[in-house]
Amino acid sequence: MLFLAPLIAIGYIDWQHRRIPNSYLLVLLGLGTYSMLIIEGSSLTTVLINIVIALALTLPGYIRGLLGGGDVKLMLAITPLYAPLQLLLVFSIGIGSLLLLMAFLHIAQRMSLTKAYCSNMAVQQSPFQRGLPLGTAIALGAVILHFQSSF
Repeated sequence: MLFLAPLIAIGYIDWQHRRIPNSYLLVLLGLGTYSMLIIEGSSLTTVLINIVIALALTLPGYIRGLLGGGDVKLMLAITPLYAPLQLLLVFSIGIGSLLLLMAFLHIAQRMSLTKAYCSNMAVQQSPFQRGLPLGTAIALGAVILHFQSSF
């Protein structure tokens, strides 16, 4: 639960600036390691499987220039927090919800009513032109998975 605060902050910063500060990643990694060792007692094998999953999901995008180094480091920082299936769910739920949000914003910016009543929104750059903020997607996925599993 403690890890949600830095994840939400990372998601917001990544959405606004398309950068993920290393200091936030270190806090997240520390909380994840603490959670793994003290609270949950996860095995090293689980973390190693998660590292392979995280690299398999992010390295191709990093090599092609679609993702930044902060996105790869964020996926690696959250590996101690989840079981392998949960890590895949965080990634897939996050990407899906982020794409829906970005598509909604893109459509809203094209509407004439939005341009008339929200002129500052209509002038902004389309969310697709600035790239995909994977940090925001991961934060969304983690929050959705957390609250979905709470019910």
